[in-house]
Amino acid sequence: MPSSKASKKQKAKNPPPTADDAPVFFFMPNEEWGEFCQWHKAVFTISKEEISNLVGHVVDDEDPHGCVTFTCAEQFMMCCKAARFHDTLRQARVLETQNPKEQKALGRGTVGFTHESWDMVKSAVVEAGNVAKFGQNPHLARILLSTGDRQLCEAASKDREWGIGYTAKHAMAHQDDWGENLLGKALMAARERLRREEEEAQ
Repeated sequence: MPSSKASKKQKAKNPPPTADDAPVFFFMPNEEWGEFCQWHKAVFTISKEEISNLVGHVVDDEDPHGCVTFTCAEQFMMCCKAARFHDTLRQARVLETQNPKEQKALGRGTVGFTHESWDMVKSAVVEAGNVAKFGQNPHLARILLSTGDRQLCEAASKDREWGIGYTAKHAMAHQDDWGENLLGKALMAARERLRREEEEAQ
């Protein structure tokens, strides 16, 4: 066990983060920072061409142009997941329901799904969805940009892929053991893109 002096020195070297630079933890849409949750209701549109580019093939042979409207980022993600594997039935069913829990369940049942193939595109898909979600909803963009350069973390205790694997309450005590936080990283990438677009427009 380190001495009390060593502990004091360690604390001096690593002061606790202030409110200005502390990580932003989010989880469910009805909680603090819930706007960052994939389930948060926000209408946005994305062109079929962009969706086709993301999933690697044309998603609508009969009408490859135009746009698709989504009601939340989860719906977009699961639509792309089904489209990636040519599961047009689930793709249509995801678009038919506005319940994000049902959208997630439908996406999990994608026929022909393989982790190897989905891993190649999933982060780009989620980033694109959040660029559209926040970029097309000014009130949400202001919230995202207000976080500055703070780390965004999905505090999902049971998800070490898209989240950090810990609740917000226990996160800082286990920071060295956080999961991949892919959703947080996608949001930070979206934040940077929107910030750059805002600066270029000035």
